[in-house]
Amino acid sequence: MEAIIDWLSSLQWERLIPEWIGKALGFLSGFVASWFLLFRRRLNAIQKAQSGDSDDIIFQMHVLHPNPSEDTGQRDEEQPNASDSELQPENPGPTKATAKRHASHTLLFRNIAPKTTLNQLYDNIAVREELQKFADQTSLNDPVLDTTGTLGFEILNDALGHIAGLMAITSEPREPWLFAMTCEDRQVVRKRCIRCFLIRPEDLEKFANWTWCQEEVAVEKPWHWFRVIALHRMAILWRSEQQATLRSGQSDERAMPMVDSQTKHDRVRTISVGMNTQEQPIGSPHQIDWTAHLPDLQKLGIELVSQE
Repeated sequence: MEAIIDWLSSLQWERLIPEWIGKALGFLSGFVASWFLLFRRRLNAIQKAQSGDSDDIIFQMHVLHPNPSEDTGQRDEEQPNASDSELQPENPGPTKATAKRHASHTLLFRNIAPKTTLNQLYDNIAVREELQKFADQTSLNDPVLDTTGTLGFEILNDALGHIAGLMAITSEPREPWLFAMTCEDRQVVRKRCIRCFLIRPEDLEKFANWTWCQEEVAVEKPWHWFRVIALHRMAILWRSEQQATLRSGQSDERAMPMVDSQTKHDRVRTISVGMNTQEQPIGSPHQIDWTAHLPDLQKLGIELVSQE
């Protein structure tokens, strides 16, 4: 016991105590800083998920499913039988007003590939940052990413090549589809992520006429009306790109995509893939009441183009 007391008394306490206190404070400060950074990162992740910000990239197919004709179901009701005709007067008077005309097609959109993220599709951090800038510049009036410049062309080309590779193993017959990278407005979409649209050219051509969109397109869910707007604006962009190509008079045969910088390129591209287009609507088609949405669309400055 005396040896322990002698050893303790021989220690230089005036030097050891400050050293121990400094190490303890350093350990505690490091622990608190690490905990704060991890906790803050977790809070940021929760806030990002709740706000709808996402790094996901989704590939969606769009098809127009024809609705059954109402004339088929009403034909038997409108035809009187022999016994009823005997009871009816010779001049029955004006017929009952016809019901409101229903849309001839239902817009269906389905995911066609596993969800991927920016980090998985683009390994270059500069490319990811540029893609985020393109996505932040979109709106409901211009939902297609403005992938200008050589870097924008590479971003678009990588996404196009990714889905082409995934769909190369399908047994469905190949046909031309139009491809565009979009990011819809946060004012109408809760989860804002990059959605790559695929739609057949003959279907997108119909969406260029806003009158046709209002009268002939139904949706599966009431909140899918914004997708009709996005496809309409995509169709207008596609038509303007086609017209610009015709005005320029440049032949694609003289183009050199492997050498050219591609500073100017089409944002709506054509791809040949095979997909299952025999999808069926989920539930009854929903007829959109556009009169309820048009005032808000006018406030947002949405350009809706109708054709005669």
